[in-house]
Amino acid sequence: MTIFVTNAGLQILARVTWRRAAVLLTTEVARNVEGTPLVRVVHSPTVSLPIHKVVAIKHNAYRPFSGKTMDSYASNATILRRDQWICAYCDGPADTVDHIVPVSQGGPSTFGNQVAACKSCNGFKANRTPRQAGMALRHAPFVYDPWAADQKEVWEMFMLHPKTA
Repeated sequence: MTIFVTNAGLQILARVTWRRAAVLLTTEVARNVEGTPLVRVVHSPTVSLPIHKVVAIKHNAYRPFSGKTMDSYASNATILRRDQWICAYCDGPADTVDHIVPVSQGGPSTFGNQVAACKSCNGFKANRTPRQAGMALRHAPFVYDPWAADQKEVWEMFMLHPKTA
């Protein structure tokens, strides 16, 4: 069973096993988030430790990818992960990253200006825009957030289990 670890603002930081969650709770690094489903109760001779689906770190923790925009810098590895290693021009396997507006024409290395591409498409496009090269993007670039699906699941827990006063 996967447990979500969040910061104080309920932004996902990691997915952990119930064993790791138990360590975080017993060392008082994290606390259970009330209103989320109870996953397991761990018993020892002196303590019964409930473990909820979401545990929050007690101190504020930085969340990678939060606050990113289309103008934010993006590394090649991030772009390849975002596009799932699929070429934006031919839908084949991608192994490089292409700047839609080439760097030589003032194009930045941002989420909005980079797509995954195969070597042949990237070489054919060369130092041109897709329009200049007569090529079309099969999918538009977007801001990558690897935690988006998990984040939605955590927020839905609170919509499905409202606190009663």
